[in-house]
Amino acid sequence: MRQYILSCVNNHKKKLSISFIRLNFLTEVQLPDKFIRRRKLGYHQMCRFWSYDVFYHPAIVKSNYDYLMRMDDDSYFWNKTKIDLFHYIDEKKLDYIYRSWYDEDNQALFPIEKQFFNRKKSRTNCIYNNFFIIRLQWLYKSGRVLRFLHELIRDDLLLREYIGDGCIHAAMLDIDREVKTEQLKQLPYGHNHHIMLINREGPYFNPSMNFSQALTNSCNQLIFISDNTTEIKRIKI
Repeated sequence: MRQYILSCVNNHKKKLSISFIRLNFLTEVQLPDKFIRRRKLGYHQMCRFWSYDVFYHPAIVKSNYDYLMRMDDDSYFWNKTKIDLFHYIDEKKLDYIYRSWYDEDNQALFPIEKQFFNRKKSRTNCIYNNFFIIRLQWLYKSGRVLRFLHELIRDDLLLREYIGDGCIHAAMLDIDREVKTEQLKQLPYGHNHHIMLINREGPYFNPSMNFSQALTNSCNQLIFISDNTTEIKRIKI
């Protein structure tokens, strides 16, 4: 993956500085039998990473970044964004921006959330956080959110139980009543087969898209998705 990314970057005249940081996911935590068929331990570790560990990784803390953006290796903008996302969040003085929501039941999160606000049942509305941008100083200075996150990592709860990182992010925004957020429905974003159409609420699922196969040759062709049919189209370069 490292060589693949560098080969794509080297095709452009503008020089970019890219760092590749090795992560250590070693753990002695064992999953209960109820999770063996549903989620593997690696998925639990991913959820913990994007809920807590990434914000305190030395590469992030030492660099003193203002913002952090997540884009998975199978995430993409299928059309022009028309705005500089970092300028946008900075000029509007926002703390967190995202594209969409999804539904997922999180029973394990419910007892923790009840400690921070009056919630009658477990959360089902979660942020589709394969893409988000967060202002790091908001997180570091939000005492209630930090206490909430510390409860989740205490006794390795996030590894022993399955709690989706998108649901944790949604809870973070609910817990801090002063947070300034915005859902960017105008953003033409996609993640794997899930396509967010412009100014539409949720993801549209297109199972016919052969997205993974198209990406294998993405350095030699432009890949875009039709606004009307949401089909993949290719232009050789």
